[in-house]
This record gives sequence, C-alpha cells and structure tokens, in this order.
Amino acid sequence: MKRNIAALVIVAIIAPSLAFAVPAKKTKLIIAPLPLEDVAEPTPPNDFFEPVNRFTFAINDGVDAVIVNPMVAIWNGVMPSFVRTGVGNFFNNLDDIYVGINHLLQGNGSRASVDLERVAINSTVGIGGLVDVGAKMGLNKVDGDFGQTLGVWGIPSGPYVILPLIGPSTVRETAGRGVRIMTDPRTYMDAVPSYSLMGLEYLQTRADAKANEGLIAASSLDRYVFIRNLYLQKRALMVKSGREAPNSSQAAK
Repeated sequence: MKRNIAALVIVAIIAPSLAFAVPAKKTKLIIAPLPLEDVAEPTPPNDFFEPVNRFTFAINDGVDAVIVNPMVAIWNGVMPSFVRTGVGNFFNNLDDIYVGINHLLQGNGSRASVDLERVAINSTVGIGGLVDVGAKMGLNKVDGDFGQTLGVWGIPSGPYVILPLIGPSTVRETAGRGVRIMTDPRTYMDAVPSYSLMGLEYLQTRADAKANEGLIAASSLDRYVFIRNLYLQKRALMVKSGREAPNSSQAAK
C-alpha cells in the first residue's frame, strides 16, 4: 500500500515534466494577407469605330502622300518664312475671336479678355494680324474651341473618330467643329474665296505640323494608336484646363 502511494506521488511529480518533453504537434501559422491597395487601371480609349477609323486613317495617309505632302513641300519651298509666318498669324488672329467667345461661354473671363486684347492689338498694330505683336507683349495665344466648351459643360467626349482629311476627333469635338463651320463667315462667302481661304489655312496648318508628323512617324510602331492616345490626352487636358481656369470674378478677387 505504501509502495502504491509512493508510486503515485512520483508519477504526479514527473508527469508535468514529461508532458513538456513530448514534442508538440506542428501547426501551421496562419497570417492574414496584407490588404492590397486598389490600383486603378487606365481607362481604355473609347474607340468603338476602330475598324472604320483605321480605314479612314489609311485613306488620309494616301491623300497625304499623293496630294497634301507635295503641296506642303512646294509651299515651304517657294514661300519665304516670313510670308508663311504672316499667313499663320493672320488665321490665328481670326481664331482668337472664336477662342475668346468660347472662353466666355466657359466662364473664363480672364482668358477671354486676353484673347480679345490680342485681337485688338494684332488687328491694328499687327497690320491685320500678320504680325503677332500680342505675343511679344506677353499676351500668348491659348487654344480653345466649342468642343472644349462642351467638355467644360460636362458633355462626354463620346467615341473617337477619324474624319476625312481632318484626322483625329471625337463625337463631341465633331459637333464642335460643326458649330464652328456654321458660325464661320467664310461658310457664307462665294465658293471661290471661301474655298481659297479654307484651303490656305489648311495648307499652312499642315505645314506647321510637318515637323511633328515626322517625329510621330519615327517614334511609333502603330501610328494610329500613338496619334489616337496623343489626341485624346490633349483634349482631356484642354477640358481640364478650361474647368480649372479662374473665371472673371475669381480673378478679380
């Protein structure tokens, strides 16, 4: 009896140490995954009409190669630089009227005042707009059109489109171009002076863009995608600039 009691006492003393000596069963340590930040993927361009756009893009390239580029080469080769600059300044001066009206429609009175001041100075001191005196006075030209105004008003751009001869646009910008054509006095002139002035402006615009066209051709494997993305980014920045620009009341403060 005494032996049994002694044995139980020994077991009671040794058992806890034996329990610690037995290797514990391995368990997997479960660690909660770190929360990943939501990374916003870039919004793909709205190019619903891409097959038609690429076809029109190819047609425009063909017209450029056969007609426009040779005419631009002749224009740049025959006309002195000061004549080409004067022609560009003349049409920019006319455009400043349109730009100023659109800045007013956007509520950007401070920009509109600069646009209209440029028109007043260049139309008088600048000899009908042939010399950009306003830029020399620090009144730099700012782009603007009715497509931008629609964007500032909250109208979405809609699908990307390629217009014959004109090139990149969107449904919204095309509507803006339509308004520009309807409000352009040249639209209501006789055919010869109307088409002559429009053709001269188009020729000078393409001549000014010639250097950029060469840069695009050298820097992109898919010119269509490169031009599309560049155009859409430019238009988005124009709309953003129009929304963020201070209006006349803010400028006064």
